[in-house]
Amino acid sequence: MIPSPPPRHRLPHVPGPVSWQDEPGTADRPAGPGFWTVTRHADALQVLQDPATYSSHRAGELPSLNRMLDRQDPPQHTRLRRHAARALAPERVERFTATARERARTLLAHALEAARSADGVLDLATAVSDPYTSLNLADLLGVPHADRRRLPRWTRPDAPADMAGYARGLIVHRRRYPDDDIATALAHDAQLTSAELEMLVELLLTTGLAPMRDAAAGGLLVLAEHPEAYRRLRDGATEIDLAVEELLRRHPPLLASRRTAATDTELSGRRIGRGEAVVVLHEAVNHDERVFTAPHLLDPARTPNPHLSLGAGPHLCLGADFARLQLRVLYEEVLRALPALRLAGPVVPSRSGVTNGIVSLPVRAV
Repeated sequence: MIPSPPPRHRLPHVPGPVSWQDEPGTADRPAGPGFWTVTRHADALQVLQDPATYSSHRAGELPSLNRMLDRQDPPQHTRLRRHAARALAPERVERFTATARERARTLLAHALEAARSADGVLDLATAVSDPYTSLNLADLLGVPHADRRRLPRWTRPDAPADMAGYARGLIVHRRRYPDDDIATALAHDAQLTSAELEMLVELLLTTGLAPMRDAAAGGLLVLAEHPEAYRRLRDGATEIDLAVEELLRRHPPLLASRRTAATDTELSGRRIGRGEAVVVLHEAVNHDERVFTAPHLLDPARTPNPHLSLGAGPHLCLGADFARLQLRVLYEEVLRALPALRLAGPVVPSRSGVTNGIVSLPVRAV
């Protein structure tokens, strides 16, 4: 196991595994109603796996948001997820390996060439992992080539976009020009209504990109901070699949998962009232000493590794297999291209309150 630097994201002070957090107002925002935080693995599983008690639906929000798949509960969620999972078939994902590998190699080669002819620094986030994940999603989903440069901007908090409108247009396009992609498969699913179809495509466009982008850059950051782990991976002393899980544990792409108590209940001795928000803090849960031995140490060979970075229960990440494939291929190609992974400047986080993003990750082109 390898000692780790302090976590970049400071968790709120929590006196117990389930504790109440006030939401004081600021100059730009009124005070909120407060919420319960969950920091223990067993409690998090209870919340995430029991949609009857802890609902994904949020009262008081726009109906358009609550119609999204990640805000729905069974049985409606189960039915719609089944259709999306059928489109995201394992064989379709597996066929994508060669494409992802060639893309990672090409992006790295271009970035290294540009860096060596300039100041010797390349930004792994902007030059490699961001376009890698956005173009992979575009291929899998069936986004036309003319639209692909727009994808990275759509998931930045300062660049709102009409995703519903775009999803509608993409469906029309793939009905007219079918291909081997998810949008085509969904567009020809006669059991989905127009509204359900548009919602699923919009969801895949947004939630399929931002978490994957953040996981990819975040894992590379962790490796840059742990040169011994990087060396062991490059020498083949550690299995890459195990390392992918440990990097996900250390840098979960989402900071938290929110649920709402559908009824009065109790969790770890705390009484939770109906309608109160319950927030699972992924980084804290992934460091629960009851589940993970020496959780503050990076262990690329850690097994078992039951982290919750990709969720659990009904809302387990729909594209988990695709995510793991992309991460494995990207890390393998970075290990092949760079003998060492050394930071060359300050890392710029996204400063989002939801995602665990990296905007800039400068490294030496050694």
